[in-house]
Amino acid sequence: MSIETEITRINNNIAAAYTAASGKGATLPETENSANLATCIGSISGGGGSKYALLDRVKDDSNNEIGTVSGFFTDSNNVEYAVVCLDATYRKNSAQWTSIQSNVTMPVYADWTIWEAPETATENTQLILDWCAANSRTSPACTHCRQYSFTISGTTYYGQLPNIIELVDIAKHRTAINAADTSGGSITIGNNNGCWASNQFSTSNGWFIYNMGDASSYSKSNPGYVYPVLEIPNV
Repeated sequence: MSIETEITRINNNIAAAYTAASGKGATLPETENSANLATCIGSISGGGGSKYALLDRVKDDSNNEIGTVSGFFTDSNNVEYAVVCLDATYRKNSAQWTSIQSNVTMPVYADWTIWEAPETATENTQLILDWCAANSRTSPACTHCRQYSFTISGTTYYGQLPNIIELVDIAKHRTAINAADTSGGSITIGNNNGCWASNQFSTSNGWFIYNMGDASSYSKSNPGYVYPVLEIPNV
């Protein structure tokens, strides 16, 4: 390889790096050379970092506190979401998973495979609501969650019924989440409250955490507590 060819290769790589940095919102220098490249990359806002940490309090764009980061969930596309457990004022103490015991068109997890289920709360909630709409049924639990929406950093997020992995995280951090809650709502996490997850166990049952803390199945048409969450991409 000649010296001229090597110089051309390096210059092309530098130009490509500036193009990529520009696409990420970087501030481009007047002279796009190797000496200014590090400063350019450093100007990318939030580059490479996570948006939220565990137990962060989350506010909407009107500066209202709405919930606490209870954990993280990674979907089948390797996208990580910060899961925000909404404050007590947004919860419900009695709602059915669905109004009838019937097989919903969505995955079924009746064994250890549940702990590897890749579906987000958003996916599950939508599948349940779509099935209900197509079959003249209702999901009081999902409908309750979806009535809430919040604009955060210019994006609107809707309440979802948490999947069982997210619900376990809420249970794990319940003491800190309850202590951080500023809403004044009366429905605390735990306290012998059996609560719904959005995963399907069988034709007649959904996943549920019972009042003693054990995770198992529960009749879809029975009432349970509902703890809505938001799923926010954590980048």
